[in-house]
Amino acid sequence: MRPELVIFDVDGLMLDTEARWQKAWQEVGLKHGINDLGETTFLKCVGRNGKEVEDIVRNDLKDLASPEMILDEARVYGRQLLNEHIDPKPGIYELLELLVQLDIPRAVATATDRNLTIERLERLDLLHYFDYLLCGDEVTKRKPHPEIYQKVVQHFDVTPLKALVLEDSIVGVEAAYRANIPCIMVPDLIPASDTQKNQALAVVSSLHDVIQLFE
Repeated sequence: MRPELVIFDVDGLMLDTEARWQKAWQEVGLKHGINDLGETTFLKCVGRNGKEVEDIVRNDLKDLASPEMILDEARVYGRQLLNEHIDPKPGIYELLELLVQLDIPRAVATATDRNLTIERLERLDLLHYFDYLLCGDEVTKRKPHPEIYQKVVQHFDVTPLKALVLEDSIVGVEAAYRANIPCIMVPDLIPASDTQKNQALAVVSSLHDVIQLFE
């Protein structure tokens, strides 16, 4: 496999952020008498934009006095946990080094805002691997809309079918599919359903498996 461009998601694919967010939601939920907030409502929110998350929380917690306060607490605690520590996903450095050796351009397409994306990638010494970043505050529509992936391939003047997307989330896989870009899914907290298996070129268990596809 030798694509002309590889496009990376960030949270849950390169950085082990989702588990820390889940911890934040779960602990805040317990504080408010909700035993499974991190296992139910949070998982519905993975990969969603801010407004979608707010709508999900309001719907799931509509019987409680202040769902907005619970969400705010989870967001504050989650950011605190991420400021303290973030782990890279296994295989990310090896994969990026391989793509550098193969002279394949590398881009980021993430729902996270640019400033935060740059800070986190710099912290883990990942930013320098990428030729281009397109972030959530630079597009008008979020995944699963294909806009972010369409704009990345346009920037590189690469035909969609000759690029490759790496994604961990359901909405990300759908966005790549709708952009007509082959996608390899590396599920994080949420396993692939039959829909993702049909939309993705492949579903693998880790970035080490992606490396094998290039060798």
